[in-house]
Amino acid sequence: MKKFLHISFIAILVAGTIILLAFTDLEYQRKTCRSFRVDLFNASEQAMITSAEITGLVINKFGKIEGSPLAGVDLYQMENTVLSSPYVSSCEVFQTMGGDLVLKARVREPLVRVFNQENEQYYLDMTGCVMPVSNAHPSHVLIASGFITDKFVSLDKSERSLNAYPDSSVLHMVFPVAYYISKDDFLKSFIDQIYITERKEIELVPKIGSQIIIFGDATDAHEKLQNLKTFYQKIMSNIDWNTYKSINLKYKNQVVCLKHIEYEQD
Repeated sequence: MKKFLHISFIAILVAGTIILLAFTDLEYQRKTCRSFRVDLFNASEQAMITSAEITGLVINKFGKIEGSPLAGVDLYQMENTVLSSPYVSSCEVFQTMGGDLVLKARVREPLVRVFNQENEQYYLDMTGCVMPVSNAHPSHVLIASGFITDKFVSLDKSERSLNAYPDSSVLHMVFPVAYYISKDDFLKSFIDQIYITERKEIELVPKIGSQIIIFGDATDAHEKLQNLKTFYQKIMSNIDWNTYKSINLKYKNQVVCLKHIEYEQD
């Protein structure tokens, strides 16, 4: 008798579970999206895509989200739609218990705008990935120009990595110099351009002053930039900024300056 009751209890429990799951699934099928929102982890003025534009990407692909059945929303496909943008680095979509659909994304932050010798333009972002220029969001960042032959490399994925370029590419020099400049408020406001010479060496172009800053390669980039900052703050602050023709940072722990030559007039 006890065995029969035990089996009956299990049968009732299984049947109840099946009914509950069926009811839950039916409720889920009927449930509609209460609201849809896009949250950006790192929204900024420099961002090359906005939450409104990401919302537009989703609506163009799936139609109106709010009020639509949640069961009909393919979250994986929605994530891939957003990741198809070269300006988005990561994306996650999930549903809340209350019926809200939330999309969280991380967007790329432009670091330096590259002009190659064919006048093709593209950006390196803060992680060393390459992305195209956006006419809708021109970003006011550091410029790299000169003898740059590297073209924009478009990969199958939304990630366009600097690793796609050979080790000989000058972009591998441009990135660390631009990165350390961007992390220092003084240097960021002072340096206007990274110029690549024919010998594949870096020269920095300041926003004020007529001197050329000879940087060399990217070896010890952070140390060189700190030496440059110290020199300007402690030495150049007390003299005419046009005194020197060039400032050379190529030699370790040294700042070598060359003055303008003044000719006497008869």
